Amino acid sequence: MQEDITLSPVQAFFHNKWVRLCLLFDVLLIIILISILIWQSTKVSTIIFNITPLNSKITIGNEQYENGQYAITPGTYTVTISHDDLATKSFTVNISPQSVTTITTFLSDNSKTFDFYKQKANYMSYKKLEEIASADNNITTDDDHTAETFITNFNEQYALIENSLPIRYASYEHDVDGWDSLTEQIIIIRPDKDDSCSKTLCVKALMGLNDNKKQVDIMLKEKNINTEEVEIIYEKD
Repeated sequence: MQEDITLSPVQAFFHNKWVRLCLLFDVLLIIILISILIWQSTKVSTIIFNITPLNSKITIGNEQYENGQYAITPGTYTVTISHDDLATKSFTVNISPQSVTTITTFLSDNSKTFDFYKQKANYMSYKKLEEIASADNNITTDDDHTAETFITNFNEQYALIENSLPIRYASYEHDVDGWDSLTEQIIIIRPDKDDSCSKTLCVKALMGLNDNKKQVDIMLKEKNINTEEVEIIYEKD
């Protein structure tokens, strides 16, 4: 005859199938967490992106990044940097264990006119370009010197606009009675935070009694301001 086995409360608890399932789930969860911690511990290297335009798309495989610092597993990677209407750049990067790798570069259009960086809406991207790619401090990873002349000329024009304006002009003519009469007046100013300008390099011409745009051009050129690069907004007084 089979004897009845009386289980203690503890034994009965652990013989419950639902308890066993919960314990199994807990063990599996602990194993997963330990695996994640071990995997994370291998991410001992760092990659830093210092890119302009600031809103460039930075990808490694299927992962997308922004400017900043990230932990990364050592290995060899292809980094692709892209932006609408600008030429894409790619880098093959060898990440050594316990290392810091910085990718510093910029994108431009194929014609190298840097029109993107001339736009007022992209001024902060221009400031980053100036920071990483000027002739005095070119720290680009790919040793790209193509922006240096543009940055120098841009800064020179910016300084001229800041320091040479406003310009005031007035012309008179003598009538038959010997009286001087004002025939035109032009006042040039550089608008500050004016949404009417699409370019950072921009001046506003407040026109007087006539519409002598040629005179505006002459006055700006006398100050060595390049009227082909500077946007001019004409307004009637």
